[in-house]
Amino acid sequence: MHKLKLLFLFRLENQMKLSNLNSSNKEVRKYAIYTISGYIAAFLMFLGYILFIAIDLNANNTMAAFFVLLSSLLFWIFGIWNNLSGFDDVIDGKDSDFIFSLPIKSWEAKLLPLLSKYTIHIILTFIVLMFGYILTLSFLNIYFIVIFLVLIILSFVIPLLATNLTFLISLLVRNFLSLIKFRNNVTESILSLGIFIAPLIYFIFNSESVDYKEWFINASIFRYSMYEITEFHFILNLVLLFIITIVTTTLTISVLHYFHHFLKDQKIKKLKRRNMNAAWTVNTPIIALLRKEFKLYFSSLTYVSNTLLTPVGMIALNICILIGVIPNLHSFSYDVIGFTITAQHIFTMITFIFLMLTTTTSCSLSFEGKSIWVMLVAPIRITKIAVAKVLVNKLLFLPGMALTVIVLYTVFHVSIPYLITMLALMFSTLLLISVVGFLVNLYFPSYTWSNDMEVVKQSKATIITAIISMLTIPVIILVVYVDNIFLILLTILLEVVVILRMMTIISNRSLMLN
Repeated sequence: MHKLKLLFLFRLENQMKLSNLNSSNKEVRKYAIYTISGYIAAFLMFLGYILFIAIDLNANNTMAAFFVLLSSLLFWIFGIWNNLSGFDDVIDGKDSDFIFSLPIKSWEAKLLPLLSKYTIHIILTFIVLMFGYILTLSFLNIYFIVIFLVLIILSFVIPLLATNLTFLISLLVRNFLSLIKFRNNVTESILSLGIFIAPLIYFIFNSESVDYKEWFINASIFRYSMYEITEFHFILNLVLLFIITIVTTTLTISVLHYFHHFLKDQKIKKLKRRNMNAAWTVNTPIIALLRKEFKLYFSSLTYVSNTLLTPVGMIALNICILIGVIPNLHSFSYDVIGFTITAQHIFTMITFIFLMLTTTTSCSLSFEGKSIWVMLVAPIRITKIAVAKVLVNKLLFLPGMALTVIVLYTVFHVSIPYLITMLALMFSTLLLISVVGFLVNLYFPSYTWSNDMEVVKQSKATIITAIISMLTIPVIILVVYVDNIFLILLTILLEVVVILRMMTIISNRSLMLN
């Protein structure tokens, strides 16, 4: 048991890149710092968002629903995050050979990745819930020990349920698609995510409000406020959640234990297909490169699921508005700290967040892996490679951008000049973040990786691009909110200048192995 505990702590350190801080390799230490800094920044931003929610609920005298909303947000965020991350690392991670070579029992080696995932999510959930409790101290006149006990239970229930359900759903989808011989990464990713978020979409569809807080409150697994903590229905809700968590956790652990070899074989077959699909042939340069990029992109479930959510979300949002899922949207307005935000403001802000939140280009070079030598010896300019990789990201967002234009014109009744200006801003902003991602990846490539997750979500280029994106999004949102056409035109001009400058830098560089 002592050995297992030490191994468990080792894997937690490895997942969080803490062990790399003591590496003798300077680049490894820098990469660890980037990774940890990115995790900390994202977590602090989420805590800041929780603070904003508390202020908003307090201003509207609805503080009683705070923990219902917070529990819902945590559940859906963890669930969507698990869907995007996938469970290949839990089934057969990069350190699996090392773990199975240790003098520990077979079931301990099989379950260690899953248990470490549980632990990290439980710790994060507990921190967020305790932060929420601190924010509501002046509103909850209940004994601390009672609240603390409820928060402890929720700290286990929320992350375990989110992990178990997504694991079981993805497993069922994968085997169903294999049974009907229609399995591919895109279908598997979209279907798994769609099944998981179907209840959330149902509650949004049946809501008569455009208030996101009401959507998540209605879709919360934790149904009652802390003020009802002594009521029978509150206790019943908590007990049922606890029982469901025990059942799903037992089922998940049993499946992973008894079918581990079968699940590992499924992953190996998927990797072989991906390597076969990644073959590259040269025909007409741009078209051949573009076809090759799409084959490479759709060959990885991790790559697709982590970058396709925002384009699909953009399409879903526009369709929901066009078919009238959100009623009386054009007349909606929202007051925040003395500023009036209309539905059009919110819609355009969300659109630009979708456009800039993720990009395929930040890991597109690194994803070539060890086959990068093919590009190194091919007589093709790097600018053509950049154009092909940037086009993949732009084409993914093209349907959403087209629907956005239709919504702005038919629902919000904007003028034609304003519509053309906004379309130009969307196009230039998307092009900007796409070129930024490629340039950053050109400076910080990582071709020696053993797991898709390492390059798609944890590489230095991805983290730096995400930081640049998070810094740029507020600026674009401010420009959209000010709603001045001359300011928008100036922003477009600045973006074009930056894009041209970056393309010049790209053309003067060459692909290099690291």
